[in-house]
Amino acid sequence: MASDPTHAAYAAEDRGPELIKTIWPLMSFSIIVVSCRLYIKAKETRRVYWDDALMILAMGSGIVHAAMTTKAVEAGLGRHLSILTDQQRSDAIRFGTLQLLWAILSPMFARMSFSVTLLYLTGTDPRVPKWPIRTMIVLQFVVNVVVIIVFYTQCGTRLDITWSKSLVALASFPTVCEDPRIQTDLGYFQGAFNTFTDVFLTALPAILIKHTRLSFGTKIGLSGLLCLTFVASIIKTYEARALENIIDYTWELYVYLIAIAVELNIVIIVASIPLLRPMFIRNISRGLDVTELHTLDKSTSRSVFSKRGGRTTVSRLDSDGHSRENIVGRQGSQQEAEVEQPGLIQVIREVSLSYQPTDTPHVHAALVGLYQGEVAIRG
Repeated sequence: MASDPTHAAYAAEDRGPELIKTIWPLMSFSIIVVSCRLYIKAKETRRVYWDDALMILAMGSGIVHAAMTTKAVEAGLGRHLSILTDQQRSDAIRFGTLQLLWAILSPMFARMSFSVTLLYLTGTDPRVPKWPIRTMIVLQFVVNVVVIIVFYTQCGTRLDITWSKSLVALASFPTVCEDPRIQTDLGYFQGAFNTFTDVFLTALPAILIKHTRLSFGTKIGLSGLLCLTFVASIIKTYEARALENIIDYTWELYVYLIAIAVELNIVIIVASIPLLRPMFIRNISRGLDVTELHTLDKSTSRSVFSKRGGRTTVSRLDSDGHSRENIVGRQGSQQEAEVEQPGLIQVIREVSLSYQPTDTPHVHAALVGLYQGEVAIRG
């Protein structure tokens, strides 16, 4: 490949179309997944929870990021800086700089959304400490907001220097703005922290998934999807070295932008897929035997949400016809079948559990398959 800027092949090189072909298909799939998530929540609960609100913010930020990246590509992002006009260079760098804001906000909101979902799920088990999740939510917000502030104040109040059409203004960049290596180091730090967050958000769900009734293959698949988040984060962190290369900014930033788009969308998709479970089963309410019901009541009796709901009594009749054991459950229904045997009456029951939409922990546990049951909607 010729290195002479005047060469036709050099001038014709354009990575922009490849960038667009990567960003929008990923974003379209993310939109479909999040839309299905919101549809399921609306159908099953008729409510929007905090994790849904954060995911909507993540999705909105992702769409703005894709739109701004598209504008940057139209202006010349993906082509060599030296063959762009002053106007093209200014527009490409301006939109390329502004899209980084949304590239940070979108995965931040998605990780916070997933963390809130995990906070709901751990609410079903008082043995699981919740302070690590709350701490991670706060740190996720603080670290990424600090990164945004540092990045957009690197030139003080003169950020427009980075995309100025004036050669005099561009020449003042080294004296007015911070050393570009600071941005590289900051990118490494942010990437390392987000990777650590993804490891944490993968390890905890793996523990929860272990106790579900999902098939082994499904558990492996879901765990694999969760692992993709920190793999994508590692790739983006590695590619952050491109921030130090400002000689051919519009050309060299391509790989880093691809890594950003992949990470952004994977986090959104992976954080939403567990909540799509009701779409792939005919009935999320299945039989639950007496022993499981008793265990469920013991493990969730300390939940503040467990006070609401009806009362279901399940009785067991011993062979002497006198001894009965009563177990109290949540709002639900029961079906009975009596099988007569010599000297014994065996009562077989199927118990169906349902949860009120205000019972946030158990609603989410039922949706993802940690518990069996359904959401009770009162018309």
